Parts: sequence; C-alpha cells; structure tokens
Amino acid sequence: MKIPLNMDNVIKIFIVDDHQLVVEAWKALLKSTVDIEVIGSSDNEEDAVKMALELKPDVILMDINLSVGSGFEACNQIASKLAKVKIIGLSLHDDIGYVKKLLSSGAKGYLTKNTSKTELIEAIHTVMKNEVYIAHEIKDRYFASLLNINDETSKKELTNKEIEIVKLITQGLTSKQIGDQLFISPRTVETHRHNILKKLEIPNAAQLSTWAKTKGYV
Repeated sequence: MKIPLNMDNVIKIFIVDDHQLVVEAWKALLKSTVDIEVIGSSDNEEDAVKMALELKPDVILMDINLSVGSGFEACNQIASKLAKVKIIGLSLHDDIGYVKKLLSSGAKGYLTKNTSKTELIEAIHTVMKNEVYIAHEIKDRYFASLLNINDETSKKELTNKEIEIVKLITQGLTSKQIGDQLFISPRTVETHRHNILKKLEIPNAAQLSTWAKTKGYV
C-alpha cells in the first residue's frame, strides 16, 4: 500500500502523451511509488504548455511524437518558462539524433518506451538531482557520438525493429499490413518509415528497396 509522505517531499509528475492507454500505463507504473505523484496529463503541445505553467510539476514525461503539435517544441517552451522543471523525453525510437535534439530543447533525460518501471523511476530520481539520464539501451551509443566515435556509422545504423520493417516494405506491404504482422499501429509503422528514410538519407521506398538488396536484407 502506498503511504503518503510529506507533500514537500513528493515528486510531482505531469505526463504528455496522445495515447490514453500509454498515459494510464505510466500512471499505473508510478502509482505504488511512495515519493511520486502524477498530478495531470495532456495529449497535445498547446495544452501541455498551458497546464505545465499552471501545475508547475517537478518532472514532465514528454512523448516527443505527438499527433497534435510537437513534443520538441513543447519541451522548448516549457523549459524556457519553467527553469526548475525536469523534462524526460519518451519515444518509440532509439535514434541518437532525437536524443541530441531533445536535450538541446531543454530536456534532462531520454527514455524509449521499452523502459522498465525500475528504469523509469531511476530516471526520475536522476533528473531531480539535476543530472542527465539516457536510457540504458542507447547510452553507450549516445556518449560515443559525443566523442565522434563511429558517429556517421551510428547515425545510419538501423535497429532490429527497423530492419524488420525494411524487409516488409521491400515485399510491397502497406503500413496496415506491416502493422498487422508486427502487432503495431499503422501510424507507428509510418513513423518508422519516416525515420528510416531520414536516417539513411534515402528519398523514397523504391530506393530503400535497392539499399536493402545491397545490404543483403532481401
């Protein structure tokens, strides 16, 4: 059972995500943590900024891929107006470019949505100490990129999920068909498509198929 602490010691959390199931999942994960309290949520950039200014949370869990507005822009606006707020970006993607862009927008942390409850709480406590937190699964690549170690290679390195999607794209499957096969939404597939083309600096699916063949993926 969660025993309330002195409210001065409770970390106030605000969640920004346009998927209600995700919001409820984060709330459920944090519900039993004695020093953490979720005080509100929003599903778009405009409301996120407005509500953050009103509620003045300690930490914001910010989905960077909002369907209405931009998580990056919301982060930038909030960080510029609330100096003490700690923003942790949340994303399906492990692209190092996303991490750098988010941190430059004022965030203090970056987690992928594969994160565990233990890591989520660790990240919250870390940023509350005014330290930067990067998800375990991408931390080494992030710091390597700061040192320019294999930086160009890491930028064009596809994740296992992206490789799987590339293979299905080259088979001519639609986003809905790919989503059905991988048990993800068509919108998520479209996001992956966009990020793959951007990461590889390839303009369209036809050239992506050619690239995949040269790499032996098909």
